[in-house]
Amino acid sequence: MPQRVKRLYDSVVPSGNGYKVRLLLHHLGLEVALTELDFMVDPPQTRTPEYLAINPNGRIPAIELADGRILWESNAILFYLAEGSPYLPDDAFARATVLQWMFFEQYSHEPYVAVYKFWRLWGGLQNLRQDEQAKLLARGHAALRVMNGQLSRTPFIAGEHYTIADIALFAYTQSATRVGFDLTATPQIEPWLQRIREQPRHLPIHTSARYPELP
Repeated sequence: MPQRVKRLYDSVVPSGNGYKVRLLLHHLGLEVALTELDFMVDPPQTRTPEYLAINPNGRIPAIELADGRILWESNAILFYLAEGSPYLPDDAFARATVLQWMFFEQYSHEPYVAVYKFWRLWGGLQNLRQDEQAKLLARGHAALRVMNGQLSRTPFIAGEHYTIADIALFAYTQSATRVGFDLTATPQIEPWLQRIREQPRHLPIHTSARYPELP
């Protein structure tokens, strides 16, 4: 089993990457100390020398284990925490399938769905050229179509059971329609989102007065 987590470094801004870790910790019934950083201020709190000593990539989330070791990158953290739990299968091929979808999330989904959300809510969408906006929407819709194809065959993204692959993809897909993505051509997405919300110990994404999750 994974070693006890001492602290989670997350963001004041409701980041989907930080939320993934909070959600899995809640599923597992694990309470940890929380440090919230604001990467929207100047200079960003994720770029201070103190935090760069924790995560040299200057991003959230990161976790500190009881023995002082640090782990960063949200999906790596999910994989570590899920070991020995129902959220990560034991079978080698099933585990690889979970990883397949987590890699897909970081390479084909997050760079478009999450980035468009950021620009829409906090980055000043008007500062992006029209062709840049169109590219984010087009590639985000393409990723959602890939997910829809899988979800037309299985109830969860990596098969019959809810796993950390679902958590990874849920984090930003949950707000896709409300930030400008059209899901009418991907009818399996909304029922999947609802199945995840109905999981035991589900936790909504955190918000703050300064950084609301939605416009």
